[in-house]
Amino acid sequence: MHSDSVGRAVQIGSFVGTPTVLSLTVISANVQLQPYKRYRLWASANCFFQFGTSNAVTATGNSHPLWGGLDALHGTDGTNIWLAAVVPTGTGTLYISEIDTDTA
Repeated sequence: MHSDSVGRAVQIGSFVGTPTVLSLTVISANVQLQPYKRYRLWASANCFFQFGTSNAVTATGNSHPLWGGLDALHGTDGTNIWLAAVVPTGTGTLYISEIDTDTA
């Protein structure tokens, strides 16, 4: 749930299945997602993520930042369906939940 400008809850969709879990280290890890879907990304630690067209995609410190404990919403297109993520130090976990926005 998210809130609108006056603090009311706004439903953006419903979760589909169980989250995909990606274990993160200082070495980029990746996972293949489905095309034309929407996802909620939630990390247990600060990390960086990058989408690409193949399993060769890597995330670096110059990729999109995602702060631990905050959500990011992302939609895939027909080709950029590989998601890579990395933490700058230590370890972490990235939870990737598919969202069905047609049920909102």
